[in-house]
This record gives sequence, C-alpha cells and structure tokens, in this order.
Amino acid sequence: MDKTVLILTICGWSSIAMGMTFFLIPEWYVELEGANTENIAWLRNLGAALIAVNGIGALLAAKDPVAERNLYDVVMLASVLETFALGWSTVTWEFSATKEVFITGPLVFAALVSIALVVLRPKTVKNNFHSLGFFP
Repeated sequence: MDKTVLILTICGWSSIAMGMTFFLIPEWYVELEGANTENIAWLRNLGAALIAVNGIGALLAAKDPVAERNLYDVVMLASVLETFALGWSTVTWEFSATKEVFITGPLVFAALVSIALVVLRPKTVKNNFHSLGFFP
C-alpha cells in the first residue's frame, strides 16, 4: 500500500468513526469532554459532513488517487479547512468543554492527516493522446 492510499484510508476510517459518534450520539461525546448539551446540532451536522466527505470520499479516492484526483482535492480541502477551523476555535477557546484533551487530541491528529494529505497529493498525469497530437 503506498503512502497516499494509506493516508486516505486513515482519513476515511477515522472520519467515519468520529462522524458516526458526532452524528448518532453527540450527547455522549459532549458529556465525555465535559461540555454542556445546550446546542449540539452543530456537532451532528459536522458528523454528517465527516462521514460523507472525509470518510466515504477519502475511501473512494483511495481506490485510485490519481484517477480520483478531483475527489482527493475535495477531501484534502475539507480536511484542511476543518482543521483550521478547529485550530482557530481552540486558540480562542470557543468551547464549553472542560476536558481539553478531547479538543486538542483530535486537533493534533487532524493536523497530521491534513499535512499528510497536502504532502502526498497525487501528481497530475498528462493525457498521452494530447502528446501524440490526437487532441488539441
């Protein structure tokens, strides 16, 4: 398994795991991190996005990262933006959580995955038909 497929697989399954937790049992996670359960709709919505884009999208892109480069780029962009948002919210501490490890732990993991997705982004492959003069 090459490194790009490995990082997509890690991204996919970890996103599905966290996404399912946020989507199906957000109250449990909020209680685990010591936060209030007043408004957890945002967590359920994040869970849905994690499952669909970062989870299923990454696993589909892992089948052939070069052929699925557009999907790879969507997964990478979502991961980078979500990591940036989590980092921003952590620096300004926009959380009601009292157990920081449940915020900072996922942030470190997300940052490592996002960096790996950027570094291991597949290179473009030129279409041989263009170089042979079959198409303009």
